[in-house]
Amino acid sequence: MRDHCAKAKKFVQKTRKTALFTQKSERMKRPHVIVNCAMSADGKIALPTRKQLKISCEEDMERVYKLRNECDAVLVGVDTVLSDDPKLTVKEKYVKKLHQPIRIVLDTHCKTPKNALVVNGTAKTMIITGKKCNKKFGDNVEVIQCETDKNGFINLNKLLELLYKRGTKTLMVEGGSTVVWSFLKQKLVDDLYVYVGPMIVGGKKTPTLADGDGIKGIDDLISLKIIDVNRLGSGMVIHYRMIQ
Repeated sequence: MRDHCAKAKKFVQKTRKTALFTQKSERMKRPHVIVNCAMSADGKIALPTRKQLKISCEEDMERVYKLRNECDAVLVGVDTVLSDDPKLTVKEKYVKKLHQPIRIVLDTHCKTPKNALVVNGTAKTMIITGKKCNKKFGDNVEVIQCETDKNGFINLNKLLELLYKRGTKTLMVEGGSTVVWSFLKQKLVDDLYVYVGPMIVGGKKTPTLADGDGIKGIDDLISLKIIDVNRLGSGMVIHYRMIQ
């Protein structure tokens, strides 16, 4: 028990050294972006039906909660909210000093249900829309209209500028796969943590870590550098950084 606690703490300490207000973030006037995902050995993040699949072991769940606790905000797309109904909060048993990050939902058409767990009263929530939203949420929820890109999705660069101006120094992106792809494609990721679980899922249409349109040719490859690889519980955690 002490061993896996120490490993989880080590991962967060490593992240803290690079993630908390780096010089790059200050220069770029945007938060430091951390993408965190869990996938099977064949790169799948859900069942072939797109239903949620628990991949992380208990040790990795502790790592994720500790990492969330160190971030200013945690972000998902609305499809993740609709399919998984996550809370995106920190469980107190995993941390010494509890900090609930702001929960951010990318929701162009304001589809977040009023009873979704991500808008409960446990923490503050920002719903980022591409158009005016008349839906009423609780006092802890702020609906913010943001500029969209040419494809009608939230403009991530404009969003990061907005968050930075509001004091967000570290942003943790947790999904879904299309959102992760968008951050990677636009080279907005500073650290990528992938937990690989010991299982095979299969399926041609099963969601992977990064979906979206994919690259058009070899010149468009998104190159990564492996910073660290560590065994954690029944799986392993790989820490990548993008090669700009």
